[in-house]
Amino acid sequence: MAAAGRPLTVDFEALSYISSLVEAFQAFDSDGDGLVTAPELRGLLASLGLDKSEAEVSDMLARADADRDGRLSVEELLDVMNAGELGLGALGALLQSAVPALEAAGGALMGADELARALGVMGTVSVEDCAAIIECMDGDGDGAINIEEFKFLADLL
Repeated sequence: MAAAGRPLTVDFEALSYISSLVEAFQAFDSDGDGLVTAPELRGLLASLGLDKSEAEVSDMLARADADRDGRLSVEELLDVMNAGELGLGALGALLQSAVPALEAAGGALMGADELARALGVMGTVSVEDCAAIIECMDGDGDGAINIEEFKFLADLL
């Protein structure tokens, strides 16, 4: 049986915020190329309750567009939305450490129990914290997350 783990000191609200930004980004990336244009960015922001003018969005895009390609990557979006300042880097590293065990288990979807087993080997995280992590990342509310999406979000943290 896996170790009970110790409680994480994670701002789950911040994790939910980043997860919702990524989910909105993916929804507005109409061609699936991993980049959003100014009109897509405006729609994305509106979906988050941030009503911005075309000029404001153009200015935001110009400031955040690190590679100057006229489009925003999810990493650039997280930078402009100050997600990096939320201090979730250590959580990202911890979640990345679970990826090999999750992939070895072979399931396409995982829930809190699978994550707890993968992290429990190291005795680092409680089942309750794993449930909170999955809840934060679970866009459709079914209690599970696709392993590929999990890896993507862990890498972004």
